[in-house]
Amino acid sequence: KLVDLFVHYNDKLYRDAVTDAYNRRYYEDELRRKKESAGVALIDLDDFKLYNDTLGHKVGDLVLRTVAEVIRSCIRKTDILIRYGGDEFILIMADVELEIFTRKLKSISRKVQEAKVPGYPRLKMSVSIGGVMSEGDTIEEAISRADHFMYMAKNKKNMVVTEENSTGGKLEGRKEKFFEDLRPKILIIDDSEMNRAILRE
Repeated sequence: KLVDLFVHYNDKLYRDAVTDAYNRRYYEDELRRKKESAGVALIDLDDFKLYNDTLGHKVGDLVLRTVAEVIRSCIRKTDILIRYGGDEFILIMADVELEIFTRKLKSISRKVQEAKVPGYPRLKMSVSIGGVMSEGDTIEEAISRADHFMYMAKNKKNMVVTEENSTGGKLEGRKEKFFEDLRPKILIIDDSEMNRAILRE
């Protein structure tokens, strides 16, 4: 009974209450420093703040739960899904080939777009995904690289950006112009020349 109680407590300690994915504590305690041969992806829900601000946190939780269920439906039971931040998930797929890993990420992206949030059938969701192959890296180092590609994907939104190989080959979709310049652009509109000058500064 004591062992069962400990296992149950340990499971609760490492589970996210909203999505039932593993939580940030699990990542920090169990995975961060591990070296693993795996596909590692950072998955970010596009415009999540909009759901919370316009429809409330209850709907935001439903959206997160729906996305987590979609991801789980696309992966193996041995794969690890972690809720890393508010609207970010880490996916770790051990011993997977690059082609299969990339195909899985694209499938997740497509199925999230097709998914329906219970009670809110008109809500449209999408995710931006950055993925890398980890060979000899720690999971933390792989996530740092995946984060870079995820932000590239997020610049366009609803994209999957991966490396061709673990030594940093071409980026998928590199020919697309938005990869060439990731600097933010700000448009200032004001009928007062003085206001425009102040805002520019």
